[in-house]
Amino acid sequence: MRFLFLSFVFALLVAIFAVQNSLPVTVTFLMWSFQTSLVIIILGAATFGALVIVSLATLAQFRLQRTISLLTQRLSDLETENNELKAKLNSGTEQIDPNKPAAENQATNHESL
Repeated sequence: MRFLFLSFVFALLVAIFAVQNSLPVTVTFLMWSFQTSLVIIILGAATFGALVIVSLATLAQFRLQRTISLLTQRLSDLETENNELKAKLNSGTEQIDPNKPAAENQATNHESL
């Protein structure tokens, strides 16, 4: 909420600055040159900057969501493996090699039976 409020205040300050500097200016870019109001240049630059920031933030958010999803799946897999190992430990009938994953321990123990 604080970010939204600060963004609004900043946008208001940019708008006030732009309106107070409304003189026409000549803009030259490479071989093009045109005259326009400074208000349009200031507001256009601020809008473009805001769009770039929103785009980058959205991209970062998607990446974070993907990472969270992958880590959640990994956590679920590890919890399942942990529960399997606890069950084997409580049963006490099978030997567990702590250096092997649970799936390999199961295969080894079933082969020895």
